[in-house]
Parts: sequence; structure tokens; C-alpha cells
Amino acid sequence: METDWEAFDACLRMAEGKPQTVMKIVVFDEADYAYARAAAARCPHLPIYLQPGNHTPPPPEDDDAPIDIEGVMERMRWLVDRVIEDKWFEARVLPQLHVLIWGNRRGV
Repeated sequence: METDWEAFDACLRMAEGKPQTVMKIVVFDEADYAYARAAAARCPHLPIYLQPGNHTPPPPEDDDAPIDIEGVMERMRWLVDRVIEDKWFEARVLPQLHVLIWGNRRGV
């Protein structure tokens, strides 16, 4: 997926003076992590939140498909370790709470 930085910047301009704006990036792998580093460097004034991606999305017709919680937590540990290894102390790593609470259910 390509980022339209002009559209992104326009959104930021519209958010000026409003409640705090932050950048949240879902990270599945090293490529996503590198993207997050580059995006954060481009916008150092924005707080950055990283979340491990849910690698077990359901088929569209199955809202109750099982979720691999251990796999999600393994990705969480990997992401925390990666941020610590890089000494990227500005990044906040958080789980996707909706995945932990509702699993793969859509519309919640």
C-alpha cells in the first residue's frame, strides 16, 4: 500500500487545534516496521503508536473464526523487542485491544 503523503498532510492541517493527533501503525513484519520508522521520522511532532497485526483475519463470512492469541502475543513480544533493540523510546507499543477482546468479530 502506498501512502498519499499530500492527503496525509492535508488531514494533519485540518486536525490542527483539535484534540491530540497521533500516528498509529499496525506492524506485521520488518517491512512494516521500516515503514513505521520512516513515517515517524517524517512526522517527529506526532506521538507514534505501534500495534502488532492480527495475522489470522477471518474469512468474510465467518465472524467467529478462531484467533491465534499466542501468535498475536508472539508478534507483540517481537515488536517490543525490536523497538527496544533500536532504542526507539518514543514509540509506544500496544496490542490491538479489539482483537484481544472480540477476536475476529466484525463490526464491534
